[in-house]
Amino acid sequence: MRKSFSSLMKNQNNSLKHKCEADVSLVERTVRLEIEKAYADLKALLLQKGCRIVAEEEPAFISVRQGSLWGISPRTAKKVVSYRLVSVDSGTRITCSSSLAADWKNLTVIGSVLAVVVASLCVWISMDLDALVTTQEQGYWSWIAMVNGYIDVQTGQMFAGLTLVLAFFLAIIIIIEAVVAIYAYFRVNMFAEETLNEFGQG
Repeated sequence: MRKSFSSLMKNQNNSLKHKCEADVSLVERTVRLEIEKAYADLKALLLQKGCRIVAEEEPAFISVRQGSLWGISPRTAKKVVSYRLVSVDSGTRITCSSSLAADWKNLTVIGSVLAVVVASLCVWISMDLDALVTTQEQGYWSWIAMVNGYIDVQTGQMFAGLTLVLAFFLAIIIIIEAVVAIYAYFRVNMFAEETLNEFGQG
C-alpha cells in the first residue's frame, strides 16, 4: 500500500494540479527537494519577484502580498498568495492558494457603483433635455438649456448628445470592470502557477 502511494507521488512530480476545496482554488506541485531547501528557494524566488511577506512559519508556510491596487489582470491584481510545504517520500509537496486583496475588490466595486450612478444621471439629463427640445415642456434639467428665460434648442440638443455619449462611455467602462473582476477572480492563481513552474525549473 505504502509502495503504491509512493509510486503515485513520484508520477505526480513536477506536475500542476487544480483542485477546489471549500470554494478555494489550489495549485499544487511536488519537487525533489528537502523541505528546508524548498522553503529557502521558494522564499528567495518570491522576494526576487517583488512580493512582500505578510506571514511565515519556516519551513512549512509562507504568505506574500503580490500585485498592485491598480492591476487589471489576474497576474497584476493585488492579492495574497499562501504557500504550504509538506515533506513527502519524493521530496516536498507545495500547495498554494490565492485570494484577491480586500482593498482591490472594494476599489473595483466602488468604481463600478459610481460609474453606474453617473451613467444613470447622464441618461436622465439626456432624456430630460430631449423632452424639453421636443415638447417645449420644462423638466428638472431644463435650466441647462435656458437662456434669459427662453429655451435654447441648440444648447439643449448639444448637452443631450454629450450626456448620452458620456453614458455610453461609462457603460463600456462598467462592462470592462466586470470582465476584469470576473477574469481576475477565476484566474487568481495565475501568478502562483507561474511561480511554481519557474520553481520547478530552478
